[in-house]
Amino acid sequence: MTCRIFLGFGIVALVGTLSSSRQGYAQSQSCVDTPSRPRVSIQETRISIVSVEVEGENPLPDMVWARLIEYIQRDRWATPEEPDSSWLEEPLYLIKDELRNLGYFKASVSGRPYLVRAMPNEKRYVLVVIIESGAKYRLGTIHFASATDTPLAFAEPLLRQQFQLQEDEPFDTSKIREGLEAIGKLYGSRGYIDATPEPDTTIDAEGLRIDLLITVDEQQAYSIAKIESLGLNPNSQNQLKMPQEIGGAFNPALWENFFKEYKDKLPTDAVFYKIMRVSRNVVTGTVAIRLDFRPLPEDSTA
Repeated sequence: MTCRIFLGFGIVALVGTLSSSRQGYAQSQSCVDTPSRPRVSIQETRISIVSVEVEGENPLPDMVWARLIEYIQRDRWATPEEPDSSWLEEPLYLIKDELRNLGYFKASVSGRPYLVRAMPNEKRYVLVVIIESGAKYRLGTIHFASATDTPLAFAEPLLRQQFQLQEDEPFDTSKIREGLEAIGKLYGSRGYIDATPEPDTTIDAEGLRIDLLITVDEQQAYSIAKIESLGLNPNSQNQLKMPQEIGGAFNPALWENFFKEYKDKLPTDAVFYKIMRVSRNVVTGTVAIRLDFRPLPEDSTA
């Protein structure tokens, strides 16, 4: 049986953040003397889970279960419009996710909340969790393919090294996710900032093994056509060594590390996703990088 799982890795999101422009600060003259509407206070209800009980099997290690219980029993808040069980989805998802990390790929988790006490501003519940873990699956093989007719930019052994999970080990979805993130960073280091690895699983129900086929849509690679820095005094400018030069393959990770390395030499509010703007040219396959350290104008009021 073949199925598909989707586990994003964030390179596209990172570049999208870097590409966003700095916000402008302006106030419409027509709004200067307009009184603001009073904020309506919504009375929220505290949701307290006083106890978590398990119905059926619980293959989670004691340490993992204790950590989950501690998190689940943190206070939550609900508005009057929300149903009493609106808080239930998150705890069940967390439990299921931990089961899948242990190889219980088809685990089913449901829950029954029991209201044990209702007060004007608080509701207390006992949560009964029903776990059907199913069989424990192990990793079979991992192979890679290109989404196009062109060969992959990286050799399969190097791509395989990005996964810290060996054959016959429990099929840990968290490690699969980490492997996909590592592939995204690997491609990003060569300028493939839009590369997308998509995993397909083939499940052997009898052998309890799951094979992975990672299809990579590489898109095009981007090189750096321009780098400019605005708003730094000459002394600060001379102390900085840019992580990349014009002509090199654009690597977002190097620029993020650049802001961490020079944190003490940059303005206190110099966060890379606010300061750095990346403009791409899809025709030439290049990017222009602007580091804008100029202070934003203060918000003025009449």
